[in-house]
Amino acid sequence: MGINRFQVLVDALRPLGEIDGSISNEDAVIAIFENYTKNWNENNYQNSNYKKLYYQGINPSVVQKLKSSTIDEDKFKQFVDTASDDQKYSISNYLFEELKLNEEISPEGLSYFCVNLMSELVEEARNKKRRKRKQKIPTKKSEDKLPFVKTVSDEMFSSVFHQVKVSEMDVVKNKNSIHAFVLKPELLPFSYKNLRELAMSNITNYAIARGVEKTDITGLKAGQLLRRYAKSGIPSNLLGELLTYIFLEHEENALKLYTRAEISAIDRTIDSEGMYLKSDGERVQLILGASQLNNNLQEAVDNVVEKLSKFRNNQADEMMLATDIVDMTILNAQLGEAESQAIIQTMIPNESGLEEVASYGLFIGYQFKTEQDLDNCTRDEAKKICRQTVNNDLQQAISQLGRAIQQHHWQKSSFYVYLLPFTSAEEDSHKIMNDLIGG
Repeated sequence: MGINRFQVLVDALRPLGEIDGSISNEDAVIAIFENYTKNWNENNYQNSNYKKLYYQGINPSVVQKLKSSTIDEDKFKQFVDTASDDQKYSISNYLFEELKLNEEISPEGLSYFCVNLMSELVEEARNKKRRKRKQKIPTKKSEDKLPFVKTVSDEMFSSVFHQVKVSEMDVVKNKNSIHAFVLKPELLPFSYKNLRELAMSNITNYAIARGVEKTDITGLKAGQLLRRYAKSGIPSNLLGELLTYIFLEHEENALKLYTRAEISAIDRTIDSEGMYLKSDGERVQLILGASQLNNNLQEAVDNVVEKLSKFRNNQADEMMLATDIVDMTILNAQLGEAESQAIIQTMIPNESGLEEVASYGLFIGYQFKTEQDLDNCTRDEAKKICRQTVNNDLQQAISQLGRAIQQHHWQKSSFYVYLLPFTSAEEDSHKIMNDLIGG
């Protein structure tokens, strides 16, 4: 039987929640959830359920409740950092022995380790739900109703990225989030091995229309299509477009309608890099994708804002409703009228269920820069500096994007933004895609 890593984490941090020298298993689990989120409600579960979670680990239901309670990794880090030096030493040793780690955890790196472990447990539980509900996608010849499910292959997402922080932009009056990620293991020069594998596993899903059965032949066609698309001069950076797709489907459950790359096969184009639908159960948002990879973060933000400003809906003299932005002829050409209508009806049973104003999903890649010496320090110190630098980059992006959103009067739109530093954004991203699809 495998190690119950959640139980190990709960037991390791149990002393931090003890009152008068003892704490029940149920209360120890609650202490974890309360400190991993901004507003966990203890009444989310009965005591018997908390006890079951202690013995069985996190499940998809817990993941949903954690997300709705707003996950706060900084708060969890601060909770772990309340431990005394002796407690940190004991907790580190306990985790090392119970998890059978290959190397010991330094007291300075303990809080980061616990945050990463909790994030991995949440990600694994979320992926477990996806695997259970994943269905075989029918071919275009199928007469069955086309299921509208995720197309992204994201099982290895948590092994590629560490989320440094997620925040919101106050100027945006609708739902929004801005995420700062860094490539694991958060040491420079960054390793792109896992990123290449994630990109490779999603090339076909990104470039081929949903509903088409994915085979080795369609995989070859996807590579050929993307090579032609890259040479067409339309995309400024293909990896950015691919990562926009991966992050939107993975993080937001925003499902791909069609991407600019895939419709290039039918000699069509759109001003955004892709169109996605995101549902909260009541309302549906149309999200337009855009990306930018630039060695300068400020220029990357400026450039992606300029892209948005040139979108057809932002150039129009009057408000363009989201229902008018989706081009049904594209879906019809790819899937046929019956299946394209089935997709829309699955997500939008009536027009009133769709938010009128379009939203935006942005991927911003940039070059990691710090004035601190990352060579003359320990591994844990280098990781800490890396995360602090990325967090500072996040604050810069929030401020810069906020000003642009106000300037263009986009406050009513939702924004979903993903930041990722590279060793050298422009050169490395082109090399990654050349390695995957050829020049």
